[in-house]
Parts: sequence; structure tokens; C-alpha cells
Amino acid sequence: MPTRTGNSAAIYVSDAVYEKQLTKKSTYYANIIIWTVIFLYPLLGILDYIYAYPIYQALFLTKVIVVMLIYAVYDISMRLGKPAYFALHTTCLLISLNACIICNIVPFDIAPIFFMVFASLSMLFNLAVFWHPANSFSHFFLTLIFLAVGYHLFNTVSVETYITQGAGLFIITFFFSCFIPVARYSIIRKNTLNDLRVKSTTAKLNLLHEELIDKNQQVEISNSRLTNLVMQQDSFMAFVREDILSFISSINLSANAMRDLGQGQQNLHHIETINENILRLEQLAELFPNDHSDLSSDVVLSLEKVDLLASTQAVANCLISGFGYPDINFSLDPQKKWPTLQLDQLYTDQILFNLFANCFKFYNKNDLIDCRMKESNSKLHLIINCIPPGLEADRVANEWETAVPTAQSLQQGLGPGFYIARLLAEKMRGELIYHKFQAHICYVLAFNL
Repeated sequence: MPTRTGNSAAIYVSDAVYEKQLTKKSTYYANIIIWTVIFLYPLLGILDYIYAYPIYQALFLTKVIVVMLIYAVYDISMRLGKPAYFALHTTCLLISLNACIICNIVPFDIAPIFFMVFASLSMLFNLAVFWHPANSFSHFFLTLIFLAVGYHLFNTVSVETYITQGAGLFIITFFFSCFIPVARYSIIRKNTLNDLRVKSTTAKLNLLHEELIDKNQQVEISNSRLTNLVMQQDSFMAFVREDILSFISSINLSANAMRDLGQGQQNLHHIETINENILRLEQLAELFPNDHSDLSSDVVLSLEKVDLLASTQAVANCLISGFGYPDINFSLDPQKKWPTLQLDQLYTDQILFNLFANCFKFYNKNDLIDCRMKESNSKLHLIINCIPPGLEADRVANEWETAVPTAQSLQQGLGPGFYIARLLAEKMRGELIYHKFQAHICYVLAFNL
């Protein structure tokens, strides 16, 4: 599609939209001129009555006929769905023809007044019109022809007298007023293009704002669900722990009683009690989930191709520019092209925000946050290291590969934020591991290629 970019290469305006808006502008200004002539031109009959009383009726009738013709042409154009240009040209032509007749038939001493009136009309016309400047110059030269014909038909004075009595002022004023549409045409076209750019940019910003609101709502709903799941799990585990401790205490009491009494019948009774407790423990164990899939069952994925590196850089830039966090170092090969992954963009960003939030939570002044990408074992790894001063990033970059998983990396650990990120990673068939080394900490996010 053809586009207009003007000075901005980032904002595109199609030629069709641009031309349509220009047509609206030209029609608007044409309507102003036409209706102004229709309503106000007959009022010039007052001048006819004052300065040309003997023929004022004929001059007034001429003005009425001109206005009726203009309205007829305008009405026909509107009914046929034609642009207002034709009616505008008709208006200008009839006014010029009327001016050339009147200025040549009025008495010599009052001719300058009528020349001045029509010169003022020509200037006002060019001040209001919006069309290509060539149209104004065409009407000017056409008016000169009409003026010359009217002079030879109706006027008996010499050319020098004719020019000095007002024709010269009329010609000069009309000619120089034709330069007004030159600047006006360029300015209105430029302003129209700028207005369309502003509207286009505003529409895009509104759309982006709505998308951000929608995504924020989705993130809030997801966080609320996952937080509730974590709280339910913690409450459930607490109740289970109390029940298990109670059952263990009961079993211990029964076992101690058996040991103390030593009678057969009583032993059978205590053994039955122990068996019942063991059965209840087995039933209780069935309530525990076998894995974490049940806890994230409410999460619905919308898979698409995601550039993990681009998403990481976008999240990092958001945190740096929006919240004033320190710079994040990306140690990457500029020639390397990393593969895209089938992930949920929204939840991928959520994981990254949670990871960086954890980094900044335990961030010490002058620490370096180093991000790297690596492909190994048919997986794409994102490694985020929080490195204190004096420790080289390259030296500790790959320590996670040989590190023994810690209790926190194998368990949930690090609070709900990390736990939620871990659940989301597992939901997308990925893996999230946390390593705490002696001098630094490391997060590793891995997805299958």
C-alpha cells in the first residue's frame, strides 16, 4: 500500500486516507465561500442604490440572478454527489463576469468604488479558498480577458484613464492575492498530514494501552490464582502435619501400652488400633498430590513463537527505565541467532519479572547482574548471575552446570514469587533452578528446543 511518511519514517499514512482528508478540507472551505456569496453578495445592492441609483434595480437583479445560478449549480452538484469544486469555479467565474460588466457600465466618477469592492472580494476569496494555486491564477487571467472584452463593449474612456480610475488597483490586488493560496495550500496539506499522523499515533497508543490493561488484568488474575494455590497448599500441609503428629502420638501410646501390659488379648486390641491408624495414614497419604501439575491446572496457555532473548531484554529495559534499577549486562555473541520457542508470551514475561525481582531483592550495591544464553542437551538456557565486585563474570558463568542442586533449588524455596515462576516454567515444559554458591547466586531457566 502506498504510504506517506513525511519527516517521520515510523508513522505511515496511506495515500487514500490522505487524499480523502484533503478533499474534506477543500469541500469545507468551498462551502464557506459559496454560502457566504449566496447570503452576502445581494447586500452589495446597497452600494448600487447609493452610488448608481438610476440603474440600481438592474444591478440588484443581476446579483440575484448570479446568486440563484450559483445555488442551482451547487444543488445539482450535491445531488449528483460531485465535489464542490465545480460550484466553486462557477461562483468565481460569475462574480468575475459580473464585476467586469458592472465596472464598465457605471458612471466614470463612481467606477473606482466598484473596482475597489470587487478587488476586496477577490482578496477575501483567495484568503479562504483551498485549492491548487494554479486555479487562482487561471481565474485571474480569465478575469483580465472579461475585463478587456467589457472595456471594448461598454466603455468609451481611454486605456490610461480606465486604468487610473480603478482597473489598475483591481488588477494589482487580484494578481498579488493569488499568491496567498500558494502558501495556504502548502500549509494546509502539511497540517493535514500532521493531524493524520497524530490520530494514527493516538489510535496506536490507545490500542497499546488497552492491550497493556488486558495483560495486566490477566497477570493479576494469574497471580491471584497461583497465590491462592500456594496459600491453600501451605494450609493443607499445616493441617496434615498436625494430623500426622496426632496419629504418630496415638501409635506411640498404643505401642508403649502393648509393651507394658504384655497380655495376648490386650495386645490384639492394641494391634487393631495400630492397624486402624496405619490405614488412616494411608488414606491421608492419598490426598497428597503426586506432582505440581494439580496446583497449576487452572493456568491456560496460549502458545506462540517467542524470542526468549528479546523478551528478557524488554523486561530488563522496563525495570531499568521504569523503576530505576541498575543496568543489566547481556554477555552475548552478537553474531549468534538464537532459536524461537513455543511459549506463552504473557507467562514468559511473568517468569522473567519474578526472576529479576528476586535478583533485585537480594541485590547489593555494586553487584553485577549478568545474563547469558546457551544451547545444550537440546535445551535453550537463560542464565542470570548476581555477581559481587571482584569476581569475573566469565569465570563463574558456567559453574551452574557442575553445581550440586541445593535444597532450595529442588524444593519450592525463595517464596511465592519464585514458586509461581517455577510452576509456570513447568507448565510450559521448562525448568527453573536456583543455585546459591559461596560468592554469588544463579538462576537458570531452560526450555526444550
